[in-house]
Amino acid sequence: MDIKNLISPVPKQFEYLDGGHVRLGTPGKANWYIESDFTANHPLLETSITSLIDKLTGLLNAPPSNNEGIRILLTVRDPKGNYENIDQGYSIEVSNDTILITGFSEIGLHYGIITFKDCLIFKENQLKIPNMRILDWPDLKTRGHFMESRYGSNLMTLKDWKHVVDHMADMKMNQLVVSVYGCWCVQYDGRVSEYMYVPIKKYPKLKTPVVERYYSAIKKKWIDKERLPPMFEDDFFGDLIAYGKIKGITVFPLVNSYGHNTLIPSMYPDVSALDEDGNPSLTGFCTSNPKTYELLLHIYDELIDNYLLPNNIDSFHVGLDEVWDGLAHNSEDIFKKRSPWCKCPECSRLTRKDLFINHAIRLLKHLKSRGMKNIYMYHDMLIGHGEKETAESTGDMVKALRENDLIDNVIIDWWTYSDYKERLMFDTTRPDLGFRRTVKPWNGYYHWTILTNPLKNIYLLADMGIKEGVEGMQSYSAWDESYDRNHRCQADFAWNFDGAGDIKSVTKRYVRRNFPSKYDEALRAFELIDLITEVRNEKKEDGKPIPSKYSILLHTLSYYFYSYVREGKPYPRIFPGEALSIIYTDRESYLREINEIAAMAREATDLLSIVASDPRCNKRLAERFLYEVENYNCLARDYIALIQMMDISQCHHDNCYDIQVIEKIKYMAKERKLARLQLMARLEDTKEEFLLAGHMRNHTIFMQFFADLEGYLSHTKPESIELDFFDMRYIESEAFRKLR
Repeated sequence: MDIKNLISPVPKQFEYLDGGHVRLGTPGKANWYIESDFTANHPLLETSITSLIDKLTGLLNAPPSNNEGIRILLTVRDPKGNYENIDQGYSIEVSNDTILITGFSEIGLHYGIITFKDCLIFKENQLKIPNMRILDWPDLKTRGHFMESRYGSNLMTLKDWKHVVDHMADMKMNQLVVSVYGCWCVQYDGRVSEYMYVPIKKYPKLKTPVVERYYSAIKKKWIDKERLPPMFEDDFFGDLIAYGKIKGITVFPLVNSYGHNTLIPSMYPDVSALDEDGNPSLTGFCTSNPKTYELLLHIYDELIDNYLLPNNIDSFHVGLDEVWDGLAHNSEDIFKKRSPWCKCPECSRLTRKDLFINHAIRLLKHLKSRGMKNIYMYHDMLIGHGEKETAESTGDMVKALRENDLIDNVIIDWWTYSDYKERLMFDTTRPDLGFRRTVKPWNGYYHWTILTNPLKNIYLLADMGIKEGVEGMQSYSAWDESYDRNHRCQADFAWNFDGAGDIKSVTKRYVRRNFPSKYDEALRAFELIDLITEVRNEKKEDGKPIPSKYSILLHTLSYYFYSYVREGKPYPRIFPGEALSIIYTDRESYLREINEIAAMAREATDLLSIVASDPRCNKRLAERFLYEVENYNCLARDYIALIQMMDISQCHHDNCYDIQVIEKIKYMAKERKLARLQLMARLEDTKEEFLLAGHMRNHTIFMQFFADLEGYLSHTKPESIELDFFDMRYIESEAFRKLR
């Protein structure tokens, strides 16, 4: 195997040297020792060197030799050459009896050690590394994820978060942004979706419990409870930041204010934006009210004083995305459209553009005064995203930043999630304006529905960002290690875009690294996953987009998007009837795609079952991807069965169903219930506990629907049975309603 394919991300310069391989030991006997020409008084290097010793010792089950055998010399030197971000670079030279790992800074040596560990080969009962030379440095200065305050992260313990940091550090990422405050609309439980991850002592009302409500197939019982997010309850955000530092990861918060903001104005309505009648809208702020900034800036200050300054962190994200009117921002009147833009007499004198700029400048100036040197802000209002009144605000924003001496502190975070260049929200990050900039693809995000495939989006944003000289890439993320391939792809493109090659090259390296002994089977499985989740860009003759398998799975078949309140539709939405109504707008086309999804998912299941059974492969990841393709198959098969039930139900006489028809549909309902329970058990066996509440609830909705249908047909007299699959609210159990 080419050692270069084992290194993640792909290094800039790599060459083999004469001499074959250097032998580092055999089981029970080490043939290596470590020297350094510096005092290891740096927490990051102490951790990194310890990890190197642990790796070598673990592979050989033997401690280092007593200054005999291969010398591994660790050193920090000034860089050779004038490359961008060379301060994060390193070199490795393996030749005969010496391995020289040189960092061009402490972080560079840390990255060099990570690469060295990637290159180790244990073969034919010997631990080896080839004679080779590497010179490496990153394209982008910052590389990492923004972790949304949503399903999964709201239940992560400190141990879970540390695993995320370790996972990112392993691929030389260096930035983790945590959304500690964010809000959406009413979805589940008749509540506004609100998230607060840190306690604010002065404002104790700001806390949001997490509802865990689902059926456990493993425990064979219902889970129905509430608890505060572990990060809030145990107040460990500072511990996470400190841990990130010893792993080379800068951790810092995002706090939204204009957009994604309902908890603060509902708990403290005196700072809320006001509607036309002078009543609190319970979303957004009145930015003419001094109490607003007394509250908001105090929240900033508590975060800075309690978590950032003690850990020498000088970065902060203010969000400011998606500032628009919307439904369901309050549970009492879900169909009322509420606005985050205040309509009090003072605010009404200003345009929305001026309101936004004034608010942004107020926040940015305060954060700079508190020592924040890197202040991130979303790009939305630079292009009038969602608001005609804020369009053409770019020039005024640049002027305001310059006049307030903020141009060097603010980093514009450009996000867009399409797979096609012509459908991106923007075609440039505007380097001409002189802003610091970062690009934001997504990592897949909707892990609680299906495994998605954003590799094309990651490629497009990396390509744009590197050509335009941005300083970083920070994905929009929700954490699930099933997105591991996406994360590796992002790491490759952000570190070495040209050397990474195309998406197929990234996938082949990923498969070779994790499933070498079943390469062909695993590669075919990923080809099938990519076909199932491919976004299409074609349109019908009438100009409407042709549904892709991806959009059908995610938006039509999965439950999640039916959890939103929509104008003109009842709430809770009619499910699965609404999905079936969509399918029946073009039954033939939808069924063709759904049957193809099922067929491809079955083939991928067979292949990944083979991969997962081989101990030479990464069994943990293979089983994870096996669950994901089984999820595709189960979802498709559920709807295939529903449509078959609808067809069978047409066979009745005088409004009375034949007993054979009833029994057939009842059998199919039971079959789908059991199939869903089997998938749920697979999920519980495969994924971490913090993911269960988000994933299992949506699974339970399907399971309970089929259980309700089975029960209805079992306990209703044949002459009283009605089967209207487009609206089956009459068969719903209390459990089904409570889930939604």
